[in-house]
Amino acid sequence: MIKQLAVLLLLLSNTSIAQNKPQPTQFDKFINKPGIQWAAYASDTFNFDRADLNNRLLNRLTKKEIKASLPLDSRTTSVNNIKYIPLDSINSVYFGAATGIDNKIDTTRFLITEITQILYVEKGILKSYIPFVTPALPVYLSSGKYLGESFYFNTAYNYKYNRKFRKKNKLIFLGQTKSMLKNDQAQSKDQLKTMYGKNLLETLWPYVLEDKIDIFSVESNSKLNPGELNVNLAYVEPQISPIYDSVGNILKYQVSAPVDGTAGFTEVQLVQDWYYDHKKNRIYAQNKEMIVYTRKPASWGDKKPAPVFKLVFK
Repeated sequence: MIKQLAVLLLLLSNTSIAQNKPQPTQFDKFINKPGIQWAAYASDTFNFDRADLNNRLLNRLTKKEIKASLPLDSRTTSVNNIKYIPLDSINSVYFGAATGIDNKIDTTRFLITEITQILYVEKGILKSYIPFVTPALPVYLSSGKYLGESFYFNTAYNYKYNRKFRKKNKLIFLGQTKSMLKNDQAQSKDQLKTMYGKNLLETLWPYVLEDKIDIFSVESNSKLNPGELNVNLAYVEPQISPIYDSVGNILKYQVSAPVDGTAGFTEVQLVQDWYYDHKKNRIYAQNKEMIVYTRKPASWGDKKPAPVFKLVFK
């Protein structure tokens, strides 16, 4: 995984500043279905150089094998009115808007792809939906100075959120990514739906305790039973409370673990495998596992979040 685009030098979308306020779109309205318990945009930029994805898409677009549009903002109503246009029209808009910019495409550095992704939990299962992708071109001045990356075009549109992808042997493997997600995702601007204010881990937690999701220790890589997910794994200091007799004298102290099983977990790392369907021109992600991190007590001398266990998805 790489950092998000350095600059959006050439703003080629049809959206204006006033349109940047998130609005329900044809791609995310499915989250209103009752079976969807949690949903959020988890868009990011990746380098799929293993399969040379960007050049593959550009070559197919040149040959008119696939369709594309100008780059559009996933959270605005502009994506409700997608207009497919040929590559020469895209280039006319893209390079025509540039002054003093080198209009040559360096295919060796055409590597960064913005993936628009919606993660959602449906009936206890974490799923991924990729509405479209956006290859980004490196931008150089005519002097050769690198300025950053700029969105080029949108393609690989998928209008059905729960579409099943074909067998893996008929797909092109793009690579595996590891993305960090904060547990306060429910407060994020990318949040689409949450029930009772729960974040992603809290939404999955009941299914963890019911042993519907496999759990493995990061340290030993051994499978855990739900009963082993105790205070020791979370590194949360137990609650110590006194027990009094009838006249107010302390008889003993009682030690108890926090009630919330997710207390102390700070963030998760989502591991995904990515595939390209050449026939349908669509991108799919398979959620492999989610590694859970916790911040150890300061008294341990280690304040950095540490991985403690992982949820392995079937």
